[in-house]
Amino acid sequence: MLTPRRTLLGAGLSAWLTTGAWAQNAPPSLWLVAPDQAGAYGEALAALREGLVGKPVRVFSPQQLAAASAESPPPLVITLGSAALASVLSRAAAEPTMARVSVVAGLLPRASYEAQTQRTAAQVTGVWLDPSVERHLDLIRLALPTHKRVGVLWGPSSRRWRPQLQRAAAERGLVLAEAELTDTELFPTLSQVLGDADVFLALPDNAVFTPTSLNNMLIAAYRQRVPVLGYAATHVRAGAMLALHTEPQQAGREIAQLARRVLTERRVPAASPSRLWTVGLNDQVARSLGLVLPDAGSLTQTLQRSEGKP
Repeated sequence: MLTPRRTLLGAGLSAWLTTGAWAQNAPPSLWLVAPDQAGAYGEALAALREGLVGKPVRVFSPQQLAAASAESPPPLVITLGSAALASVLSRAAAEPTMARVSVVAGLLPRASYEAQTQRTAAQVTGVWLDPSVERHLDLIRLALPTHKRVGVLWGPSSRRWRPQLQRAAAERGLVLAEAELTDTELFPTLSQVLGDADVFLALPDNAVFTPTSLNNMLIAAYRQRVPVLGYAATHVRAGAMLALHTEPQQAGREIAQLARRVLTERRVPAASPSRLWTVGLNDQVARSLGLVLPDAGSLTQTLQRSEGKP
């Protein structure tokens, strides 16, 4: 039975552990900013937490971040999505203390990342969702070896990849059937490209691919018997035959790896495309086009092996 003295000592120790010196010596929490904790963001958050086991984390929405105290700035801020990164960079611009905190950004396209970070003084790195254009072409060669003419429609943000894609296509014996979107209507230009193409490659560009235009483009391509390779899982569900994309769980794992690297090395490496990705396949569309393809898992594994991945 505990004596009163021991009971008081135990109570004092408990208070010290929860609110006193222990709390003061506990490692500071990382800040994680996400617009939502459900859906794709929730899946990425779960993978992030798993990858950051042992690291205390506080989760904020962009709105909550504006009211969060920064008297003791976090060792690192992680953002998911474009809105989250914008809120962090806005606060860093207004508070010198926050401007010195490293930022790891993820779950956003390259164009959004580069547009937001080109003028900031904050130390930012990240993993963007866009896969490398070379990987797109390798998937076309693997899944559709007889399809040599690759249709591409360039927009304001995707045209930066044009020299890289042209070079990669020539190295792989592929020919680009390409056109640039101008102020004219989308579909006459698209029809011209589809008429010259064996397969159509969609690259991230908000000026070209909106939810409305994508559905109409998929219908137009299907009517001209041209399979489409997209860059999101939703594209396959909408009617693209193939997609090369990063799952939210994969993004979360990779962001956690980058965050640990920044904390360990105390430096911010250059941002890069995701190294974790998945091939999506719409079997029904493939059959309707008279094409027989390996299953999505086999395509993923074969493409990974060709890149030297386990």
